[in-house]
Amino acid sequence: MKSTFLRVFLVVLLSNTVVVSIGLTIVEFVQKHNQVSADLLGDIGVQLVAGYEKFGLAALKEEAEKAEKRLSGSIYLYQENGKPLLKPLPKNFRETDGADSSAELGKAGARPRADGRPSADFLHSQFIQVIGANNVQYLLIFRPNPEIDSLAPGLVIALSLLGLLVSSGVLAYWLLGPLLKLQRVARLFGQGDMSARVEDKLARRSDAVGKLAQEFNEMAVRIETLLSSKERLMRDVSHELRTPLARMEVALTIAEDKHGLETQKSYLCRIRTELHELDELIGQVLTLSRLEAAALSKETVHLQEWLDEIVADVSFESQLKGISVTKSGDLPKTLLGDPLQLRHAIENVLRNACFYAGEGGVIEVATEEKEGNALIYVRDNGPGVPEEKLEKIFHAFYRSSEAREANSGGFGVGLTISKRIIHAHKGCIEAKNRPQGGLEVCFKIPLV
Repeated sequence: MKSTFLRVFLVVLLSNTVVVSIGLTIVEFVQKHNQVSADLLGDIGVQLVAGYEKFGLAALKEEAEKAEKRLSGSIYLYQENGKPLLKPLPKNFRETDGADSSAELGKAGARPRADGRPSADFLHSQFIQVIGANNVQYLLIFRPNPEIDSLAPGLVIALSLLGLLVSSGVLAYWLLGPLLKLQRVARLFGQGDMSARVEDKLARRSDAVGKLAQEFNEMAVRIETLLSSKERLMRDVSHELRTPLARMEVALTIAEDKHGLETQKSYLCRIRTELHELDELIGQVLTLSRLEAAALSKETVHLQEWLDEIVADVSFESQLKGISVTKSGDLPKTLLGDPLQLRHAIENVLRNACFYAGEGGVIEVATEEKEGNALIYVRDNGPGVPEEKLEKIFHAFYRSSEAREANSGGFGVGLTISKRIIHAHKGCIEAKNRPQGGLEVCFKIPLV
């Protein structure tokens, strides 16, 4: 059965069959439970008739009451001329014939229903013909108590609903269980766990779900291979570029030592500047490639003292621009992480905030502890970022057009490095515009 449709169809069919079978079995059981065997009724009829013919009507009534209690029903006994020896039946088997009949029925245990509905009918009654002495014929009618009958519909409905719930639960688990497992693996893979794979037991299934699991695993292997190749290429190219850059730096130094025209010196200075920028870019690319491997050296960091040092360093660098960098908050006290990498992440965002805040800018660093996470906020009073570009600022080599036109410098890698470092610590980083103006970047890092 390789067709998922066929499997689902068979499961639903089996579930409905089980429910119907349970219902029919209960109905049949209740009906059999309420029915008294014909042999037993025949024996009781013979005993009643024999007692009546030998001891009279009083003995008959006494024996009939005992039999009614034992059988949980009402017994009616008629002579062949139609005369009732015990209490008479209601006129039409649906109504009682007055107060006297109601009283008689109540004594016998076949009480009329308070809502006026029939207490019994021919479907629930049993008829036995009894032959007395001298071949005199009698008719015995047995009617079970209506209280027993009233239990059957409710019991059948309750058990049927229970069967439907159980079968629906089995069906839902069979269908959704594998999909939920696949969803969890896909989430892990999307969060950067390149080793996440669907378990072999699920991938070996021969239906559509199994095929989907197999294709997911194949896709994951291809993506992991491609990313590994890309990272290896970036590392190799970056390392190879460092060698000619070093030679160019030496050549520039020799050229500057030679006496040349002032215009030549200005060109050489410009070349050196561009070389330094290219070397910085290569260094950042190498940092990105190393972060992909998440090679962290975690230790306990005294967060507040550690942040004070970072804020002091950035304040010193920005003092000539009149930028004020302040810190608030005293929680959490400690954090488990790589202090060097986390320092790079915080400094990249802080320097970015200082640049966009401009002359006389105000930068605020705030901390708090919430739901087992350390939250570090970096807020500035700069121009902010257009809403549609908030997510893109963390992409590698992305800069807004405004930044490019302003000749802001940098390569659009700093925020990407910060994001990779925070993700390597199982945290996240988000940016949003402040209502009063400026940008707020929030670092969320688990404490354990």
